Amino acid sequence: MKIRHLRGKGAWNTARMAPSRKSPARKCAALLVSALLGAAFAQVEIPALPPTPTPAPVPTPAPMPAPEPVPAPPLPTPPAPAPETPAPPPPQATPPAPTPAKPALTPPLLITVQADWPALVDGKKTTVPFTRTLTLPGDRVAQLRARGVITESLDADLKKFLAGLPQQPQDARFENLWDGWAVVQHNGLKVDEARTRANVLAALKDPQGVKAAVVVSGQVAPKRTLDFFASRGITAHLGTGETNYYGSSAARVTNIHVGTRNFQDRLVEGQMVSFSQLIGPVTTRRGYVTGLVIAGERTADGVGGGICQVSTTVFRTLYSAGLPIIERQNHSYQVHYYDPQGLDATIYQPHLDLKFANDTGGALWFQADWDDQESRLTISVFGRARDFTVEIGAPNTLSSTPPPPDRIIRDASLPAGQRKQVDWAAPGAVVEVTRKFVRNGQTFKQDTLKSSYRPWPNIFLVGTGS
Repeated sequence: MKIRHLRGKGAWNTARMAPSRKSPARKCAALLVSALLGAAFAQVEIPALPPTPTPAPVPTPAPMPAPEPVPAPPLPTPPAPAPETPAPPPPQATPPAPTPAKPALTPPLLITVQADWPALVDGKKTTVPFTRTLTLPGDRVAQLRARGVITESLDADLKKFLAGLPQQPQDARFENLWDGWAVVQHNGLKVDEARTRANVLAALKDPQGVKAAVVVSGQVAPKRTLDFFASRGITAHLGTGETNYYGSSAARVTNIHVGTRNFQDRLVEGQMVSFSQLIGPVTTRRGYVTGLVIAGERTADGVGGGICQVSTTVFRTLYSAGLPIIERQNHSYQVHYYDPQGLDATIYQPHLDLKFANDTGGALWFQADWDDQESRLTISVFGRARDFTVEIGAPNTLSSTPPPPDRIIRDASLPAGQRKQVDWAAPGAVVEVTRKFVRNGQTFKQDTLKSSYRPWPNIFLVGTGS
């Protein structure tokens, strides 16, 4: 089959190569060539191609058994968060060059005076300390040490400090110390200036010196010593009264000062205390000036206007001390200076006085002080110690009446048409105050103080003068 195929193929190829128009000669030549080629193909044995081997059948593998179902693995547990990685330390800066050490600071030098003053506490003699210090700053101390002498400037400061010490004695009197009242005797101090300068110089020359003592060589006693009080049994604080005079005129303040001086370091002996006797006549010769006073139905000018600020303060002092009241009259109306109301006392010589009985069994000692910056007046009384205390309750208003209409008063001393207010409206009231006497925590006696105040209008002066 293949030979025939090849031959046929060759013939097909030869035919294609032949020209389309055949001459007889060419036709014969072609037949001759064809015969020769046929003979050649007949003699040559063309080996048969080996048969294409038939591949062995591939055995069909036996079907595999179906795999057993494998359970789905559990969902993976989310991994724990990785621990925070600490931030890497900042790059180490190049260490700065070492700073040269500063020189040690020189401590200050304290030049101190110390003394003990005689005192009477609860009837027993003791002492209280007195201390005062001049401080030299450290930088100045360093300069002084470098020079090694007491310079002119230091000498001047030292003399000024020593001159300011209490070299003149002061009479003994009561003082309110950190733990209560006591009589303190302020002795004058004698200072050895030469030895004090030597102490200061020694402290300057000592690199470790931080203190130099002022040498007190002695003390000088005043005229009134502790014995003045101890011999009379005046050892205890009995009571204190206080009022405020804010808004007072200059004239009123002057009269307050003049009246109060009668209770500054004042010894009162006897079984009765009379305010009018203690202050004497209220006249210009005794230093009082003209001020506003309550006169009948109005407030008018009068000598000593403001003295009732003193009488009211003394009343509160003796009332808080527990002394029995003999005579007392409250003001006609509620005066704003004397808040709280119900604890005031007016005087009007020679008709009205303030009197208390002295039932302490001994003398009384008064001390008074004022503070014009705070407009505060304070008076205290001292005497023999009592075995009870006094408690004063808050004022209780039993009734109140509104103030009446404004009142106009014509005054020829004022220019025509000028208007001046001399009183301010205040309601009428009945006020009670209770005072209790307490011993060992138990009230063994009490009394009640009643005050009746009239309703008071605003009062204006209207000038009619030329």
